[in-house]
Amino acid sequence: MDGDEKSKVEGLNETLYSRTRYRDPSDTRTGVESVEQPEVGEGWQSPKLDEVLAEERVESGPSPFMKKFFVFAVLFFIATILVAGYVFFGGTNFISSKNVDIEVVGPTLASAGELVELGVTIKNGNNSDLELANLSVSYPSGSRDPADSSKTINFSKEELGAIGAGGEAVRNIRVVLIGSTGELKEIKFSVEYKVRGSNATFYKDKVYPITIGSAPLTLTVESPEQVNSGDDFVIAISVALNSTEILKNVMLRAEYPYGYSVTSATPEAFSEDNVWALGDLAPGVEKKVEITGRLVGENQDERTMRFYVGVGDNGTVSPNFKTIVLSAQNTIAIERPSVGLSISFNGESIPVYIAPAESAIAAVVKFQNNLPEKILNPVLEVRFSGAALNKSSVLAQNGAYNASSNRISWSIVNSQRLSELSPGQEGAVSFNFSALPDTISPGAERGIEIEVVLSGMRGSGEGLLTISEKRTIKVASQVSLSSRATHSLGPFDNTGPIPPKVGKETTYGIIWSAGNTRGNLTNAKIVARLGTGVKWSGVHSAASENISYDETTNTVTWELGTLSSGTGFSTATREVAFQVTLTPATAQLGTAPTLVTGIGLSGFDSLLDKTVTATNPPLTTKLSSDPAFIQGDDIVVK
Repeated sequence: MDGDEKSKVEGLNETLYSRTRYRDPSDTRTGVESVEQPEVGEGWQSPKLDEVLAEERVESGPSPFMKKFFVFAVLFFIATILVAGYVFFGGTNFISSKNVDIEVVGPTLASAGELVELGVTIKNGNNSDLELANLSVSYPSGSRDPADSSKTINFSKEELGAIGAGGEAVRNIRVVLIGSTGELKEIKFSVEYKVRGSNATFYKDKVYPITIGSAPLTLTVESPEQVNSGDDFVIAISVALNSTEILKNVMLRAEYPYGYSVTSATPEAFSEDNVWALGDLAPGVEKKVEITGRLVGENQDERTMRFYVGVGDNGTVSPNFKTIVLSAQNTIAIERPSVGLSISFNGESIPVYIAPAESAIAAVVKFQNNLPEKILNPVLEVRFSGAALNKSSVLAQNGAYNASSNRISWSIVNSQRLSELSPGQEGAVSFNFSALPDTISPGAERGIEIEVVLSGMRGSGEGLLTISEKRTIKVASQVSLSSRATHSLGPFDNTGPIPPKVGKETTYGIIWSAGNTRGNLTNAKIVARLGTGVKWSGVHSAASENISYDETTNTVTWELGTLSSGTGFSTATREVAFQVTLTPATAQLGTAPTLVTGIGLSGFDSLLDKTVTATNPPLTTKLSSDPAFIQGDDIVVK
């Protein structure tokens, strides 16, 4: 930029920003020059409007190809509708399950235990054949084979073959239904079939309901409406067949309330004093069961007994039969006994008391006169029976013990020292006894029976009054379990440093011994867990014994099976030995590591109906049963 132009710009700048020299630029405005219209050639000019409107407008029509395509599409749509209608309403190859029907003709109400016959018709309403058709029948619970009512039927399947178009197949179904009156049974029929040219299988189902009418059995239960607490009473049960068909494998089950105990039953129960196998019942045959027992409870208590009659499954006699035909229940009210008697052993008042051999048992007998009259010259006796009683251990408080008759007797007097028991008067006597050691005839029946009898004359002069209570003491099995760890002894050549060293392997022998004084133990086993840093070497002494190791739980199990009565006493002790390897860690430095822990024996005593157990403390590297062991040999060193 030259100097003149620069001076003009500077001057303009000063003028713009000066307060005195500013001049309105509008003063120099000039008008816009007029622009002449350019001339346009005639060829570029648009036709006049009247000329455009005057011209005739010609529309372009569709091509011949599109006309033909449209006509073809319309004809194809019409043909498709006609074919679909023909196939749907009258086609020869179309098959629908809606055209397959299952008709069942038979009773909807049937007596339990009676034969039920159903006519089943499978109709094919299609215009094509059904191929490889099968009829399946699913029977409800309580269904029995008509040829043998003791056998259960759950499912049957029969081949029908081909069913022609418009044809049908007819089958007869025979079944014996067993259930309680009013119970609804549903039989499900299912037809499966195939069609030509397809591998698919099609199904048609139908459910046919039948209601159980009258039961084939009658169940009658007779029992007293009221009983005295602790007094024996009889329940008479009658089961009779009122159908025309033999009912096989009939079972009876009783459910007893709290406080009830069975004294005897005729015939004897099949299981647990409450299940009877009555066998097969023919028309008109009646079976009877009589149960003698006693109820113990408070005055005015009510107890309900329930009885169920049914049939066993598949000809088996099982206490857990599930098909129930009839049920009944009786409610019995409890009244106070004329004389209340209660017996407790070491503070426990139970019908069967379980006690270890040689263990002292403290017994207390409480009595109370519930009559509105006196009992004169009352005498209370405790009568012992059973080979396990240690007669020399019997000690009676204020009573006289006769060792020859095994009886303790007390003459009861009131506060005035009179030989009578006033109305509402109560009292108690006590005595001690124990069972013989197991070493004395360990295989014999180990139990003690105790009967408490209170007798006296009624004050009204109506005669002799006698009240009794019985209790049982069962002597528990005495199992013996011993375990020891060795290094210098035993059936193995053990190796490694003694005392054990960190990171070095030392082997030890573990020896287990088991015995049993009385009563076979079944499912007996010994289980233990190996300690930290201890591994199973896989070596054990007795090939005839079943001993195993579970690496995931780090446990050793010795399955003894049956531990016979007298093992370790009249016969040799059961014994097994196995070897373990200890590799101490640095954290075990200065300690005596545990080799085996949680050692426990368990077995089921069928006589006592309970599981018997025994345990031993853990085995460590302190080998107290090894003669070569000296103090300090158990502590881990570097």
